[in-house]
Amino acid sequence: MNKVNRKVLNMVYAAVFAAMIFALTRFIQIPVPGGAGYLHFGDAMIYIVASTLGGPWALLASALGAALADLSSGFAVYAPISAIVKVLISLPFVLVNKKSEKILTPLTICLTIPSGVITVLGYFLGDLIVNRAYAVADIPMNIVQAVASAIIFVVISAAFDAAKLKKKLFINNKK
Repeated sequence: MNKVNRKVLNMVYAAVFAAMIFALTRFIQIPVPGGAGYLHFGDAMIYIVASTLGGPWALLASALGAALADLSSGFAVYAPISAIVKVLISLPFVLVNKKSEKILTPLTICLTIPSGVITVLGYFLGDLIVNRAYAVADIPMNIVQAVASAIIFVVISAAFDAAKLKKKLFINNKK
């Protein structure tokens, strides 16, 4: 595949993943008691895009999908914070994105831990800027978000690996 076609294909993949991140964040929301936000499945898709597409395309899809979900969910003030946090949670996966034919590996399972820590710390710092009253109160729910994202990542990745999607869509097309 030539360089121009590869770039166009990566743009298409990034757009599709951004849409999936948006949909899993925006439309599968579990409200947090007290109205301080919501839990969602978008972070699991962020881990998947970073494990498959990698590079700047995964970072762009992660930031865009999450920010658009915040903008359309009534949490527009969090859109820039989410964009930054989501780029940061994808980084561990992008930095070690290997040519493995599988998404779900012992390494990617372990990478959900630093990404979860980044989620908790990132939103804590974001809450300090946006609304200090929620900064400490949101920590437990952000921990739940991180753990739930890791679990959903394992489930979705196992299904994608069973269908050999990474090999079919990403590895074979890099030649």
